[in-house]
Amino acid sequence: MDTRRLKLVYLAVVLGLTLVWWAGVPSDTWGQGFWAIRRGLLYYSGLMAIGLMSVAVTLAARPVQIERALGGLDKFYRLHKWLAITATLFGVCHWLIEITPRSMVRRGWVEAPVRAPRAAEVATGFDPFRDLHELAAGVGEWSLYLLLALVAIALWKRFPYRRFFQAHRLLAALYLVLVFHSAILMGPIYWSQPIGPLLGVLMAAGSIAALLSLFRRIGKAHRAVGTIESLTHHAESGVLEVVLRLSTAWPGHRAGQFAFIDFGGAEGAHPFTIASAWQADGRLTFGIKALGDYTRALPGQLFVGQTVNVEGPYGRFDFHALQGRQIWVAGGIGITPFIAGLEALAAGGGKATVDLVYSTRAANAALLERLHRLADAGGARLHLLETPKDGVLDAERLAALIPDWKDANLWFCGPSGFGRGLRRALTARGLPAANFHQELFEMR
Repeated sequence: MDTRRLKLVYLAVVLGLTLVWWAGVPSDTWGQGFWAIRRGLLYYSGLMAIGLMSVAVTLAARPVQIERALGGLDKFYRLHKWLAITATLFGVCHWLIEITPRSMVRRGWVEAPVRAPRAAEVATGFDPFRDLHELAAGVGEWSLYLLLALVAIALWKRFPYRRFFQAHRLLAALYLVLVFHSAILMGPIYWSQPIGPLLGVLMAAGSIAALLSLFRRIGKAHRAVGTIESLTHHAESGVLEVVLRLSTAWPGHRAGQFAFIDFGGAEGAHPFTIASAWQADGRLTFGIKALGDYTRALPGQLFVGQTVNVEGPYGRFDFHALQGRQIWVAGGIGITPFIAGLEALAAGGGKATVDLVYSTRAANAALLERLHRLADAGGARLHLLETPKDGVLDAERLAALIPDWKDANLWFCGPSGFGRGLRRALTARGLPAANFHQELFEMR
């Protein structure tokens, strides 16, 4: 699934919620003046905020049942991010629609609404919409302030990953507060409209996902335990090769998939691409590039025999079961899924015709020897470009290297900007958009 199709899914969720809400709005709402319009928009913004947030929270729980439909975990994490941002914006609009008219009344810009007198009511029994209304309204405003702070932390990529991890757990708790706020303030009228049952299902799914997060149960069914069997630090390229030996069940993985690894401590699990094909021997290899404080510190922290937790496998960057005509393009550490692909080809795990183009600033001699050996064994053709002397790979260079590129499925893993530029250039030259596959490996 490319990003264009992902955007269509995003729009379908937003427009779908809007249309279901619209179906229950009385036809004369928009002709009854300022306060009726304000009330309609207040409910719309609030219902959209909690509805979109519910879908986002559900996706954060990594439901593998929908991974195929959304093109892989990396894809629906991108969708999770878009929905969470949109939900927050609707929440801000909801707050502004709530408070701005009050200021307008104080300034004399609009007249206060005339409320019809109601007959005295005698409270009988517990009515959550009545008895919890004040509490639900009170927690809403403060929850929004905290939500904005936590979303900012989640989006600020320079913020430490462990704080991002902790912020997401707090967001799960905050979401449950907002479910309470929304369920009570929707009131009986909206619960009886088409939007009510839909939001009920979404909030129930989101609440389950939030509780899984709070109790650290996300991905539990896909976890395995192992130990570090070997460590090789390639200082010149900043890559740490970690070989794990699993001691509990692992379902196997396809070349190109990734897993979350928890090496212990407060940092939490990080996603890394699996750099080895599955040989049913319990071994997994990961190539970890020093890209931040955490990964730079790993060579001095990890040790052979250390216990680790692995969760996975995830992802649909799987080379279509290694069939047909394919071009693999790797940039830097993006070579890792292709090492697994070459191993699978060498072991007879597929019949794809493959050209591998590897663009890197500094080629590691041991890695190059391994790539050549695996490519020869699997019948793949290897093209190496060292950018300091060979220049940057672009569409023209690729077309010159591989004349039949328009007939192939192209799989790219590397810097996201590099991939976007190559995709635009190649599709403009005639490559079908559906034939360009790129891992959206950004979890925040």
